[in-house]
Amino acid sequence: MSGTAVASAPAVPAERAPTPARRGAALPAVSLLVLYLALLLLIPSELVLAEVGSAGTPANLLGLAFLLWWVCARLGGQVSAGLTPMHLALGVLVLCVLLALVNGLAHGWTRPVDIRQDFDEVWTLLPVTETELFDKSVLGAMRGLIALGSWVGVALLIIDGIRSWPDLDRVIDVLVGLCAVVAALGIYQYFTGDNLARHVQVPGLSPTYDVGVSISRSVLNRVSATTTHPIEFCVVLTTVLPLALHRAFHPRRTGTVRRVLTVYLPAALIALAIPMAVSRSGIVALGTAMLVLFVGWPANRRLWLLVLAPPAAVLMRSALPGLLGTIRSLFTQSLTDPSVTARTDDYGTTLALYSEHAILGRGAFTFIPQYYRVLDNQLLLNLIELGILGLTATLGVFATGYYLARHAKRHADSEEHRHLGLALSAAIAAMFIAYFTFDAWGFAKTGAVTFVLLGLAGALYRLEHTARAPEPASTDR
Repeated sequence: MSGTAVASAPAVPAERAPTPARRGAALPAVSLLVLYLALLLLIPSELVLAEVGSAGTPANLLGLAFLLWWVCARLGGQVSAGLTPMHLALGVLVLCVLLALVNGLAHGWTRPVDIRQDFDEVWTLLPVTETELFDKSVLGAMRGLIALGSWVGVALLIIDGIRSWPDLDRVIDVLVGLCAVVAALGIYQYFTGDNLARHVQVPGLSPTYDVGVSISRSVLNRVSATTTHPIEFCVVLTTVLPLALHRAFHPRRTGTVRRVLTVYLPAALIALAIPMAVSRSGIVALGTAMLVLFVGWPANRRLWLLVLAPPAAVLMRSALPGLLGTIRSLFTQSLTDPSVTARTDDYGTTLALYSEHAILGRGAFTFIPQYYRVLDNQLLLNLIELGILGLTATLGVFATGYYLARHAKRHADSEEHRHLGLALSAAIAAMFIAYFTFDAWGFAKTGAVTFVLLGLAGALYRLEHTARAPEPASTDR
């Protein structure tokens, strides 16, 4: 991709199409982002480059190339646009991740004997030597750097590569469309029990474990499609749903058939597939997203939602018997659910590990489930692995993304762009809530979508901010 793809240039007003030269200059960055999203969402997360390990997905490797290009382009002056608040927030997070790794390498790693859950049936607490624990922790940290570096690279390319409103619309359209494909695979899996993702084979990639395994809850098929787990499936689709609804409310396609197929159908597929994962985490995230949207919508749209929600629930209960009842039981029986009590039991045991490296942390991805325990709380994991500084930086990137989206919601120059700011803020809020309920960075697609959303917020802020900038005064006399 040439450096001119993202070079600083005056913003194009929303109502005026970019010139052919401008469109050509922006094409490489947007096309690469389209390729990245296709690799991320369509290839099962279990298929990786064996030499790299679990972090060696094609999307992660491409994201690393984005990061390398961005660093070289910045140092070489090819990217001259100013820094946004999201640049700074991501920079602080990267710094905290590097400091945590250095601290872990300097002080080593320990494993308390009481770290395992009593009911854990996946791994047993086998003896481990200090050397083995050190080697595995370093390996986990290196894989973590690959994943995080890739995600940050994608966010930076989105911020500096999207230079016009049509570019932003295209990336959002592709993201929504690909998630609709994932949703369609999930719907098929729900009714048949067959995950078509297991048939996907890519030359050069090897599965880290079985691809496309179906699991059930209360005799219902929990869907995962190309994701690793139903929780990841539900959270990814839930956080993209606000963007799908945004496109449904502000369609750009002409013609009834094209509009139905490319605008309304994706939103319907995503909304239908979300409950099929039967995920408590996803439903909580969905409630968060819809609450943010509901509060920000005008009165007439709120009224339509209140009118249509009850018949939609009745229709779903008739068409999908047992699904809503199973989802309801996830919350009514939560006090006795082992998956909930395990989350509350995590705090006392794991906080002892946090106290060993309270400020800087022990290193991202060094709290390895095989040697410790499964933590269904990414923010708690970040507290342990990145220390209080890293947790603050994590909260900072979410707060920055949410603020930038809300800023656009308040100050954008059109109703469509203001609603896009609302939709992005709902998506980021939903993802943040999900971080309380499962280890999001342990899932390739959830971690990547998080930084895609943050990058979109940064790009939206830049476009909105540039559009409002006054024209420079003429020096002609």
